[in-house]
Amino acid sequence: MSPPDRNGIDDQYQWDLTQIFTTPTEWNDCLTTLRSELSALDADRPTTPHEWIDLLDRIAECHRRKQRLELYATLFRNVHTDDGAAEDRLRRFRDVESTFDSTMSRVYPTLRSADPDLDLGECAYYFENLREQADHARDPVVEETITAYEETRTASTRILRAVTTEDFDPPEVERPDGTGVEITPGRFRTELAHSDRAYRKRVYDAYHSVFDSHVEAITTAYAEKLAAASTLADARGYDSVRQLQFRRAYYPETGLALALPTDVHDTMLAAIEANLDPWHRARRLRADRLGVEQLRPWDLRAPITDTPEPTVSFETAADHIVAALTPLGTDYQQATKAFLDADRIDAYPHENRRNDIGYCPSSADDGAFILMNYQDDVESMFILCHELGHAIHIEQLREGPPRYVGSPRPVSEIPSTLHELLLIEYCLDAGGALADHARNRLLRSIGYLLYGTAMWSAFVHRLASAVEESTALTTDRISETYADCLETFEPEVDWPERASRAWLAGSLTRQPYHSYQYVLGVVGALAVRDQLDTGTLDPEAYRMFLESTGRHPSVELFERIGLDIRRTVPYERATTTFEEYLDRL
Repeated sequence: MSPPDRNGIDDQYQWDLTQIFTTPTEWNDCLTTLRSELSALDADRPTTPHEWIDLLDRIAECHRRKQRLELYATLFRNVHTDDGAAEDRLRRFRDVESTFDSTMSRVYPTLRSADPDLDLGECAYYFENLREQADHARDPVVEETITAYEETRTASTRILRAVTTEDFDPPEVERPDGTGVEITPGRFRTELAHSDRAYRKRVYDAYHSVFDSHVEAITTAYAEKLAAASTLADARGYDSVRQLQFRRAYYPETGLALALPTDVHDTMLAAIEANLDPWHRARRLRADRLGVEQLRPWDLRAPITDTPEPTVSFETAADHIVAALTPLGTDYQQATKAFLDADRIDAYPHENRRNDIGYCPSSADDGAFILMNYQDDVESMFILCHELGHAIHIEQLREGPPRYVGSPRPVSEIPSTLHELLLIEYCLDAGGALADHARNRLLRSIGYLLYGTAMWSAFVHRLASAVEESTALTTDRISETYADCLETFEPEVDWPERASRAWLAGSLTRQPYHSYQYVLGVVGALAVRDQLDTGTLDPEAYRMFLESTGRHPSVELFERIGLDIRRTVPYERATTTFEEYLDRL
């Protein structure tokens, strides 16, 4: 059951990175060009609107070039983790990234000196957004120091990645049929969907025991990660790690950053915690369907049907997904087909490859690429569908001005979650085994995005707040915080004693506060699905919404689909809609 060599994977299931750079030499040339452009950028002192627009265009071009360099270096390294040249390329990129940050720190004073009433036409939002970022830039000496210590400041994340992924020693567990299987991070979720409960428990225990063996290293690295984020927030003049994180860059990065008010997060958490009944009902429904008196953590991904899970080839999954997207219109379906045929998906696991379940990096110039560990099952089909939502969003963005080919991260989760909702409904309508397993996906994925990621967001917020209050984060303190969150969000599950340490296997390498974006994404997706169903939003209006997401702040974008995320109503409506899905089950 060990993964094959990459040469054993058919070319049609591998991405073609020559669509970004035909050779590594071209990548080197682009790196040299970016260094030259950065040197020229920092000398500008514009005075007229025309000169300001030219400066903004060149800033955007530098961001686009940097994103291309990172995309190629990262994707190549993802599928050649044992390649020293690939690792060296990433390090060279990080070096130029530091130069990039230093250059921008010297450009920010120029931006602050500009007349705020400049008539910059279409560039106005880009200019205003950069100026807001400039307000949190420090004097050149401080900025140079921050840049110089970038490698050190981010070391904890690399340590966490090394311990939890790259150096992860997967345990081997014997399946009920007598075959052995390595429980890699990519395979863990698949094996937990096995129908044999005793086997699922063995998988759960074996997998988490690996993390338990690194508990002190993981605790120390994560505590350092949050401490570094707190130090950076203070240096940049933000009130908290949360406020800093709510100013993160759009994706793909074009220079824009979201500016989400922190009280949105407070409102979101309060509203979700006040409306947990549907989630608790979903857990009871799962226990009933599984025929167990008490849910255990190894039951949370188990199929809730006796119907054997169908084998779903990559090609079959693609056909189902395109058909499920019918409510988004023929043009949208054609765009999805074109992407599926464009050699942009690296589908199957192999040796020396990143073990992500699925993710979709991109750049403004090159579009999106998808990495996943396709397993020929229903779960993989839904993951592919989710990532295609991100990919087609990028394709829609690329129809607009290049400087705006990016999206606030909370908004970017709307199209991916909407994809899942449409595929769930398509499978339910199809009936049979697909419908049975789509019900499982509804409980596990949509429910988790709404409630599970809210729990993780609450957990991280408590830890970050503790760090800001100079409280040391020990293993016991972190585990106690996690146990408290489980008690609030998951009282229907009987957690074993070790469950308070389950956070060790969580998304620790991601940026703090990343989880809130999934809650907002599912809230937005449920609203869009309702509007498509009632006809108050048509496919063309939705397409225009996707294309516009780089040109407006997050709160305004949610308002464009009828949601005021500063109030509790959207979250309450989302929990009610989730319960309506439960009624359909």
